[in-house]
Order: sequence, then structure tokens, then C-alpha cells
Amino acid sequence: MWRIQAMVANRRRRISGSNDIVEAIHRMVDAMQPPVAAQPRMAIAPIRVPTVEDFLRHKPTEFTGKASPDEADACLRKCEKIFRVMYCEDEQKLLFATYLLNEDAEYWWTGM
Repeated sequence: MWRIQAMVANRRRRISGSNDIVEAIHRMVDAMQPPVAAQPRMAIAPIRVPTVEDFLRHKPTEFTGKASPDEADACLRKCEKIFRVMYCEDEQKLLFATYLLNEDAEYWWTGM
């Protein structure tokens, strides 16, 4: 009889021990998870449409049509660079770029 009692006691210890291990694993997993309240909340900034004033702050080059092809290309590359950092839509790009046209280039654009 004592043998049966010893086997039952051993079994209880094993079950209790495995429950302790499972419980310890759960505590470790919980400890590794950041608390929900501690997670930073990301504020979503409202989308602001860039204005011509924003564009002009980047000091784009005005275009008169009297520039060499290299100067015209440099002017376009500078505008494209500004458009990328300002996240401009195509319509804004057109408005801002045509704002830079002066003299012959402005007359040419008006005729288009």
C-alpha cells in the first residue's frame, strides 16, 4: 500500500512541477510583452496642402527661356527635388513650376 501512496505522491509532484513550469513560462512571456499602457500613441498629423509660399522658401530658380540647356535642366532638377521633399501632387507641381516662368517662357506657356 505504501508503494501506491508513494506513486501517487510522486505523480502529484510531477503534475505540480509541470504546472509550475508552465506557469513560469507564462510569467516569462508576460514579462517580455510591453504593457499596453506603456506603448506610445502615434499622433497622425493632419495633411497640409503645400502652398506657393512653402515652395518659394526653397529658393527655386526662375526661368526666363534665355538659359542654356544645361541651366534649364538644372532648374528642372531643382524643382523636382523641392517637389519630392514637399510631397506635391501633380497639379501643385504644375502650378508651382509655371509660377517660375517669366518673360519669354511665360509668354510661351500662356500660348500653350
